Amino acid sequence: MAVKPLNERQLFRMKRVSLEKRINQYYSETQDVDSVIEYGMAVLVFNAITMTNYSFICKHLFKEIFLTSEPTDILREYCLYFYDYFEYHEWEIVRDRLFKNRAEFSERTRAIRPETKYVRAASVPTNKKLDWLYENYLEEWQRKLAVKERYNYALNTVFLDENGKRHKQKFLNADVSIPPTKLKTLLELLTRLTIFEKNGVRRFYESVYPECEVSVGRKHYADEAKDAAYLQRKREEAETL
Repeated sequence: MAVKPLNERQLFRMKRVSLEKRINQYYSETQDVDSVIEYGMAVLVFNAITMTNYSFICKHLFKEIFLTSEPTDILREYCLYFYDYFEYHEWEIVRDRLFKNRAEFSERTRAIRPETKYVRAASVPTNKKLDWLYENYLEEWQRKLAVKERYNYALNTVFLDENGKRHKQKFLNADVSIPPTKLKTLLELLTRLTIFEKNGVRRFYESVYPECEVSVGRKHYADEAKDAAYLQRKREEAETL
């Protein structure tokens, strides 16, 4: 049975190991360079939003594509976003394969250079951000209810499809402190991708940025006695009484 294209739920919800396997499998069976590069772009955007580490996903595959595949407009359009994937001598090979000369490269990439800083593959989330959100984003009464590992954060975004129909996209475990300029740029990057379709209609056609909302949830466990973090907090509270 032919492998199916990946959709937004898979790209933005699957665990890293499973997602890498699916992207590699799709390319192995289809050799669809342009779609796979757009999958990579979607994950770069997701990695910039989530606090889960998706940095350098499918590194060997994307290096192979840029270094050996027949040049396409999609490769030229998105190559600069994958700069971190390469050693400098490898990057020079990529640039020379895709463009006639450095002048053409500079001209084709001038407009996007300011935004590439928002989707650096080398940007790896750390626990420091989770600590910061817990201390600065939650009210004191919320912090008393549960330790930081119990809280989860999400970004609820709104897009229009090609026909103007609204749909929502929820990003889980999100860094909800992302500056507005960065978030707007990331969402607009998704609107350039052609891989997301439903019944032949382009999704993520336009971002309705002003309607983005943050949500904070708290995990509940059936058996508190099995939660080591919860028990440690209770012990610390008892020592202060």
